[in-house]
Amino acid sequence: MKILFVIHDLDFADHMAIAYLSAVAKQINHQTFFCSLDRNDLIASVKEVSPDIVAYSVNIIGFKKIMQANREAIKIHKFISIMGGPHPTISPETFTESGMDAYCIGEGEYPFRDFLLRVEAGNPYDDVANLITKNRVNPVRPLITNLDELPPADRDLVISNSHLKYAAKKTFYVTRGCPFSCAYCCNNYYHKLYRGKGAAVRRFSVERTLREIEDVGSKYRMDFVKFGDDCFAFKADEWLEEFSENYPQRVGVPFNCYLRLDTVDDAMLRLLKKAGCFSVHLSVDSTSRHVRENILKRQMRNENIEEKLRKIKDYGINTWVNYMLAAPESTLQDDLETIKMSKRARVTYPSYTITVPMEKTDLYDYCVEHSLIDPSTYLGDMSGLAKKSVLSCFTEKEKNIRFNIFLLGAWLAKLPFPVDRVALLLIKAIPPNKFFRKMYEFLFEYYVERKIFKLKKDNLRGKRFLDYGNNEAVNNG
Repeated sequence: MKILFVIHDLDFADHMAIAYLSAVAKQINHQTFFCSLDRNDLIASVKEVSPDIVAYSVNIIGFKKIMQANREAIKIHKFISIMGGPHPTISPETFTESGMDAYCIGEGEYPFRDFLLRVEAGNPYDDVANLITKNRVNPVRPLITNLDELPPADRDLVISNSHLKYAAKKTFYVTRGCPFSCAYCCNNYYHKLYRGKGAAVRRFSVERTLREIEDVGSKYRMDFVKFGDDCFAFKADEWLEEFSENYPQRVGVPFNCYLRLDTVDDAMLRLLKKAGCFSVHLSVDSTSRHVRENILKRQMRNENIEEKLRKIKDYGINTWVNYMLAAPESTLQDDLETIKMSKRARVTYPSYTITVPMEKTDLYDYCVEHSLIDPSTYLGDMSGLAKKSVLSCFTEKEKNIRFNIFLLGAWLAKLPFPVDRVALLLIKAIPPNKFFRKMYEFLFEYYVERKIFKLKKDNLRGKRFLDYGNNEAVNNG
């Protein structure tokens, strides 16, 4: 059978879910094709491929665009449609309006395999675990315990058919799942969905990981590696020891990864430095312990945050630290304190996001309960991370100042005394504007290119392939 995989948009990393689903499909002798709606026309792709199955992978955003595209495509060619990814998993109630033949909930490789086998044989697939169809809602099956049993991810499907073949940075994942329960994260929903169905956190072996990196590096440009896991390492264990011994010899490319601040110690940092770690992502979220622990539920134990951040720098590893501005119950002083903390902690690049309560998270429930958002009109999409706060607990002036911190906080953290004091007065007095936005973009680009991902500017076919996005610092657990 011919399977056309479709996503809403393709940013600066290929779609790993599709890579594994394509590998599963090819393992049972099916052909796979790729379409990204921001760069390709679905109608044209359907006409060209004549797929038997169109498989959509949909994140938090993009559902409406995918739904409309599917309705148009089915008019010109008959196929079976299935949707997987975060949207159907977190919002299964949207199945009826989606127009899909099936939803796949949760971890998708084996449900997708069983679905394909049923379709190929001409049999009903209503009873396949993890699937929602018009006739049945099935429970999820246990999580995959041994990730190495999965076929090697089909990285070529997306990379070779997109601009990513030219990109200097390539992204990899060594784990699945996150053990933490931050209030703003959808991982809590997954924890509830899979309660009693296996360990939440699982890891590929070092050998499996290195083989994938070597394979991608042998085919495509790869000057820098990013590990996109919620948390790359939790302690200096045997896995990290083996990785630090073999990665420099077999790959030898500088890399970036996400860490959880309260799990970092000297033993971990020694191994990461030995492996070739160039920079790390970390989240502090709020300088207020009350907000951090009681509202955002980032339980980081009683850590000396600044001391830990300085320790990372002492090992020669650059730091990208994220703060969440305008969190419920935070004060303006809490958010301004992020600038001073970044200075004292010698943070390489302090990054900011505006707090966005996502549906199906504890933070969303908190904001609804306290009338901070109106659920009937609230959009809550990821674009709000880079916009003024919509929470009702802040005045318009407070929202403006907090958004100015988003735009210029990293600048202020780099300015010497007393210039920083003058700049602080300006961001309190002047509303956000295009000039502030330009300043933000310039500093972001400079630090991410040179100090975080160590990238070179590429002008290939008139397009710059700088592999980063404004949401890079959002997902660390």
